[in-house]
Formats: sequence, C-alpha cells, structure tokens
Amino acid sequence: MNGHIIATMIGLIIFLIAAIWFARKKYKINLSVLGLGAIAFFVSAQVLEKIVHLLVLRPQKDGTIALMTEHPFLYVIYGIAMAALFEETARFIFFKWLEKKRKLEVSDALAYGLGHGGLELLYVGIASLINLFILFSAVQSQNPKVLELLTENMLETIRTLAPWQVYLLGLERILAMMIQVGLTVWVYQAVRQKKWIYLLAAYALHALFDLAPALSQVGWISNPLIVEGLLAVEVVGFIFLTKSIFCKKQ
Repeated sequence: MNGHIIATMIGLIIFLIAAIWFARKKYKINLSVLGLGAIAFFVSAQVLEKIVHLLVLRPQKDGTIALMTEHPFLYVIYGIAMAALFEETARFIFFKWLEKKRKLEVSDALAYGLGHGGLELLYVGIASLINLFILFSAVQSQNPKVLELLTENMLETIRTLAPWQVYLLGLERILAMMIQVGLTVWVYQAVRQKKWIYLLAAYALHALFDLAPALSQVGWISNPLIVEGLLAVEVVGFIFLTKSIFCKKQ
C-alpha cells in the first residue's frame, strides 16, 4: 500500500509542476500572481475560515462536532457556505486590489487559480497522503503503543483501504484544482466586466462542488465512487459552461 501512496504523491506533484510549466510557457503567467494566489488560499481557507470553525463548531478534543452528529443537514449547509464565502471573497478582494495597480489580464486568472489550487493540492492532498503513509506504516509495525493511539474506526479504515481508493484521492485533488482555476476565471470576469452576477455564480458553484464531499462527510453518501463520479460530471459541465460563456467574449 505504501507504494501506491508514494506513487500518488509523485503523480500529483508532477501534475502540478507540469500545469505551472505549461501555463508559464504558453500563457506567460505572472509568478508573483501565482504566489499571491497561494497566499490568499492559505489565509482565507486555512487561517480565517478555520478560526470561524473553531468559534462556531467548537470541535471536541477527539475531533467530534456536535452540529455534525445532531444536525447533519445544517452542518452540510454551513460547511459549503463557509468554504464558498471565504475563498471566493479572497479572489474578489485580490482582483479588486490588482485592478487598482494595473490592467487585469486573462493570464492573471490562470496564475491565481494555479496558485490557489496548487497550494490546496499540496496542503490537502499531499499532506493527507503523508498522514495516510504514516498511519499505514504504524499499523503494519503492529506496535502496541502506536495502535493504542488509534481509534477502532481509524484502524478499520486503514486495514480495509484498497489501492484504488488512494488513487481516487489523487484524482479528487486534480479535479479540485481544475475547479479552483475555473472559479477564478468567474471572479476575474466579475471584476473585469463589472458583472457581479458572475461573482454570485462563483459563490453558488463553489457551494455546489462541495456538496457531494460534505454529504459524504456526514455519511449520507457512503460510496466514494459516487462522490468522485458526481464531482467529475460537475467538472466537465463546469468547463463547458465556462468556455461557452467567456471564451466567445475574448
């Protein structure tokens, strides 16, 4: 299993590097904008949003959240709304700021999206795979002191984990990165064209993309193939919608 985890991590890193290299070579993206996109993701999603989660959700030491267990529907609505609010607002603030500095360019949307989505791929995807690698190695070692630290549910999950599920995690991160780039295009166009309906659409679309994973988190969708299948269909439809609306106007 460790080999599959390592292969997935290498594949994700290669994908990210190749995407940035291609965007830099063909579209001449600004690496500063890419870096600022990464910073914006970290500040909005990993700092500010998590502070709100701590204040509102009040997770227990064992990780349990009362709202999730007692009112799963409200937890899902809260989760998808907060993710959309913080990340899309960060995009909006960035492009409004950049617009005051210079004329916005199409490549700025691509650069910011790759920075935002790229750091998310590393922070969520690679970090999750590293944690999985450590846990799987600990279970394989059969060290009693280590096993005592893991819950029964965690042990069962690790023991029944199949290789295809590891690769599915990698696919999810690639799809998520594509979504982040696409959403950035919508917010960029909202600022550039002064059409705020595009910004509202970005909020709504972001929430929609997070819906299936959120339903899975509360146990309402148990099959990961259904979650990723829905996400893949959404991504295909999103690409078609984005191209049909914006590419004709360029």
